[in-house]
Order: sequence, then C-alpha cells, then structure tokens
Amino acid sequence: MSQRSATINQVLVHLFNDLLRIEENTLHREGVELSMREIHIIEAVCEADEDGNTMTSLAAKLRVTVGSVTVAVATLERKGYLVRRRSKTDRRRVHVLPTDNALAVERVHRDYHRRMTEAVMRAVPEEQLDVLIQSLGAVNDYFYGQEELK
Repeated sequence: MSQRSATINQVLVHLFNDLLRIEENTLHREGVELSMREIHIIEAVCEADEDGNTMTSLAAKLRVTVGSVTVAVATLERKGYLVRRRSKTDRRRVHVLPTDNALAVERVHRDYHRRMTEAVMRAVPEEQLDVLIQSLGAVNDYFYGQEELK
C-alpha cells in the first residue's frame, strides 16, 4: 500500500468510526438522549412534507427496510417524538408526523450540523473549499454506489 493509500485509509477509518459517535455525544451533552438512528429518523420526518412521511417513503429515504422504520417509529411514538395518522383520503396509508419534542430535537441537530460545517470551512483555506466539496462528493458517490450493489 502506498503512503497516500495508507493515509486515505487511516483518515476514512477514523472519520467513519468517530463521526457519529462524536455527534451523538455532543447532542447528549445538549440534552438530546436519543440514538443517532432515532435522530436521523426524526430528521427525515421533519424534512418531508406530510405526503412524503409514509413508512415506505421514509424507508426509501433512509435506505432501510419498512420493518426497521416501523419499529423505530413505534419507539419514537412511545417516547413522544412522533405520531402516526391515517390518511384522510386513503385509509391504508399512515403518515408519520413530528411532535413539538421532535421539532426541538431537529433544531438542536440542525444547529450541530451548521456548527460542524462552519468549523470545517474555517479549517480549510478558501481556495481549497471547491476541491474539498468535489472530493467529498466523489467519496459519497462511491459509497452510495457500493450500497446499490447489495
């Protein structure tokens, strides 16, 4: 393995191993006592309009099974973060909606992401930001493609 390959490997391994753990610990210090999986489900619910908040659409957005979303939504509903409502036009459809508690968690989560992004932008010289964006996009595309191969 070349020195560049070893360095890229080390950075990716540390980044992926640490990023969610650091985010979860930071949010816990800010009073959010949920797992990152739960926070990302709340985020998906808060980002979608009511029509996009069915179990199927949330599962597709999160790239997990409908069963996984159903279990997580039931847990978050029991904890007071989400509510399920039957569609008025199609009783077979169930929409997932955020409660005020979920909206508060999402504000804290969004603020964390804003601070994280601003910190990275301060750490990287202005003339290198476009290269960073392009490089991160390529890495993202690679990993998204790997998931599609499953």
